[in-house]
Amino acid sequence: MMRRMAFIALALAVVLGSMVSMASAAQNVANTNQKGSLLIWPKIDISAGYRTYIAIGNDYYTEVWVKCYWVDFDQQIQDFMFRLTPNQPVWFDAYSGEGDVMTVPPFSGPVGELKCWAVNANGDSQIAFNHLYGNAIIFDGITTAFEYNAWSFTARGVNQGQPVGTGGNLQLTGANGGYDACPQYLVENFSPYDSGPPRTEPYLALVPCKQDLRQDRTPTCTKAKFDVWNENETKYTGAYRCIKCWFEGALGDIGEYATGCGYGFGSDKFTLDGLHTYIARFRVQGVASTVCVNKFRTPDTVYAPGKDRCTGGQVNSPLLGVLWHEIQFSGPELIIGITPHTAGADGSGFVLWDTQVNPVPEAPAN
Repeated sequence: MMRRMAFIALALAVVLGSMVSMASAAQNVANTNQKGSLLIWPKIDISAGYRTYIAIGNDYYTEVWVKCYWVDFDQQIQDFMFRLTPNQPVWFDAYSGEGDVMTVPPFSGPVGELKCWAVNANGDSQIAFNHLYGNAIIFDGITTAFEYNAWSFTARGVNQGQPVGTGGNLQLTGANGGYDACPQYLVENFSPYDSGPPRTEPYLALVPCKQDLRQDRTPTCTKAKFDVWNENETKYTGAYRCIKCWFEGALGDIGEYATGCGYGFGSDKFTLDGLHTYIARFRVQGVASTVCVNKFRTPDTVYAPGKDRCTGGQVNSPLLGVLWHEIQFSGPELIIGITPHTAGADGSGFVLWDTQVNPVPEAPAN
């Protein structure tokens, strides 16, 4: 019990310290401690009384237009576009879409992600504007909240305000003419699930770096492959979770099947009973795998058999994420969260979106 309490105290200190000084990444890899032209929030939560508040800031002396997409757990999307004035910070509530100075469409929920990037005023091209930054505060509506910074991608080798590549196609290559690459994999320490006391449970949200947000979109399906080490350096392999566009869940339940949420394996590799130490670490990356084929199958009907909803097949895809722990001593839960550390660079990511139709036609002349 005393060792468990000591580790939790250490975990609090490490996580809180990391939130002040996030691990830096290679110069051309997205991270959470820089400004950029593209921002991604992997975890938006408005389920069961939770609220998520989004803040975006413009650290520059000129205005910019911003294009955003809500994406829920089943890749249902809602897009919107707004203007940030010079040096302006704004916020809005994902549940209602309302803020102090602006209103956006509310999130379709209950959980999912948000992507935003700088565009021109016509909305037909993404542009370089490496002065955006953002964060999210997730609140349980009663006593507990945690905050994390958005993943930020800089536009590389493109002058301020100029188009970055072809409109509707954000290439996350890490090379000039595109945006920062995604990390090759994510790595982080965690406290394994333990029923307590105190009860501790680790959770993870993941979003692929390959995503099609167009109206006639193709879903991204990949397998989050985990390697896990306990404090005795014992390595546990074989844990995975099939992902269609987005995932959130308790690591101790990662092998559980849920309708519409795919399938996984290896829940015991994230529990105290399975790992036998109070601290462990994981490494995760997205890989193509035949074990995830037909895991997102539509139901059979009397008229036809179901079909695999992963119409684009299984793909390798780098991942972005947020890790958090729910800890309960006696009474309300404590939630602490962090964005995982990163390693390497994977320049295969992209974001596809539908641009505005321009120019806007005028009435015919008399």
